[in-house]
Amino acid sequence: MRSTLTVGFLSCAVALATLAVAAEPSAVWPSKDIQWKDSGAVKGAKIAVLWGDPAKGAYGALKKVPAGTEFGLHIHTNDQRVVQVSGTILLQEEGKPEKALDAGSYMFMPGGVKHTAKCTAAADCVYFEEQPGAADLKMVEGVKKEPAAK
Repeated sequence: MRSTLTVGFLSCAVALATLAVAAEPSAVWPSKDIQWKDSGAVKGAKIAVLWGDPAKGAYGALKKVPAGTEFGLHIHTNDQRVVQVSGTILLQEEGKPEKALDAGSYMFMPGGVKHTAKCTAAADCVYFEEQPGAADLKMVEGVKKEPAAK
C-alpha cells in the first residue's frame, strides 16, 4: 500500500513538473517595445496584440481609437473584458444610463448585449481588451451607422 502511494505521489510530481516546464515564457515589454499595427476595424485605430489571435480565437490586446470615434449600437459574440488605460469612453447598454469610463475603469460586457461606445473628443482612447473568442463587432439590425472616427 505504501509503495502504491509513493508511486502515485511521484507520478503526480512528475506531471506537475512537466506542466511547469511547458509553461509559457514570461513576456515583459516596456511601452516603447509594444508593436502597434493598423486595426482595420476603424479608420485611424491601432491594435497591439499581446497574446492569442483576435481573428481566430481567444486574445488579449491593447487598442487605440482616435478621439471622437463612435461605435453605434452593436454586439459582440463573446464576453468582453476591458480596462481603460487613457482617454474616456462613453458606454451605454441598451435601456441603461450612459457611463463615462476614464483611465482605470473596468467593464465586463457579456456576449450579445446591445451597447454603444464613444471615445470623447478630448483625447484618443487606449484600452486593454480580452475576449475568450475571436473579435467581432456586429451592428444591430436596422442601425446603419458603422464605427467612424470624426
